[in-house]
Amino acid sequence: MNNSKAILSVLLFTLSISSASVLYAAPNEAIDSTSDMQSRSVEDLVAIAKAGESNEAINDAVLGNEAINDAILGNEAINPNVANNEATVGSTATNPSPIQSNAPSVDADKLILNNPVVDQANILNPQEKQRLEAQLRNIYQQGLAQAAVVIVPTTHGVPIFDYALQVAEKWQLGNKDIDDGLLMVVAVNDRDMYILTGYGLEGVLPDAAVNRIIREDITPLFKQNNYGAGIIAGVDALKTRLTADPEVLARADAQAAERSAQQGSDELPSPIFLFIMAMIFGSFITSIFGRVFGSIITAGGFFAGSLALGGGFFMTVIMAIFLWLFLISRGGGGGGKGGSGGGRRGGGMIFLPGMGGGGGSGGGGFGGGGFGGGGGGFGGGGAGGSW
Repeated sequence: MNNSKAILSVLLFTLSISSASVLYAAPNEAIDSTSDMQSRSVEDLVAIAKAGESNEAINDAVLGNEAINDAILGNEAINPNVANNEATVGSTATNPSPIQSNAPSVDADKLILNNPVVDQANILNPQEKQRLEAQLRNIYQQGLAQAAVVIVPTTHGVPIFDYALQVAEKWQLGNKDIDDGLLMVVAVNDRDMYILTGYGLEGVLPDAAVNRIIREDITPLFKQNNYGAGIIAGVDALKTRLTADPEVLARADAQAAERSAQQGSDELPSPIFLFIMAMIFGSFITSIFGRVFGSIITAGGFFAGSLALGGGFFMTVIMAIFLWLFLISRGGGGGGKGGSGGGRRGGGMIFLPGMGGGGGSGGGGFGGGGFGGGGGGFGGGGAGGSW
């Protein structure tokens, strides 16, 4: 017991000494910390004072800039929409809002076709109409073609090809012996177009060439609302081909076809490629649906697909008929025929060269102030486009 008490006494003494040392050291550390903080505070105050002097100089400069800004704001208050107007002008120059014609629409069979230019949409000014009439009369007087232009507000949902064909059949442009009619129909509000050529003009105005004229000469101006300039440029381009040397045209067309092939190599498949695929898969389709029904499905699908890819109507019809005959003749057997109709969505501009056919011949031309057709016929040649 005595030994335990002695050990406990030693431990208590040691703890008391340690506690005293700790209690003594703590105030000293607090004092040192306070001194350091005071020292740092003085240094910070000096730095803050120097920064304040710099800030005052900066503030003076800022106040001066604010005065300048106030002047700028004042100018903006005077012209609040200058920047916006400049942006709007640039945008409008590039993509102007399409012009709409408020004139009443007329069905194709109700048009009065007594002048080389029939502007039912009232879109041409007097100077443009006069110049266009002179162009068309000059083409006729040179014996190149009997050409005309029809401009309507809309076709009212009638496919543009059908509307143009109705106009051409009623007018019967071109000489009945050579079928050299040429007609342009423009549906302004529909923003679509098509060009058809008479039988006698399909050699000098093939579908690809007409398509190129629409794409390169006409629609760029239509997109800028320059309808008169676009139509005049299109007629000029057509006349250039009508008067050009055939050999020169052949070389130019070959070069253009080569360029188009290079540009379109990565784009949609051509009608020729579609025709080959139709022949291959047509055999499979006829094995499922039978020769008659399967060949009709295949030929009809090719017909629609070729037109969608920009193929010419006349050539597409020939290829579709050949495809139908090829498929239905495999293995023999009878088959039925069915008529199919082409057609494209309404609107736009159409060049109809001596189109239509059937019936009614007689003297045509520009004599006596009129502009009657001469019984020309059309085989569906031409091309369409939109803007």
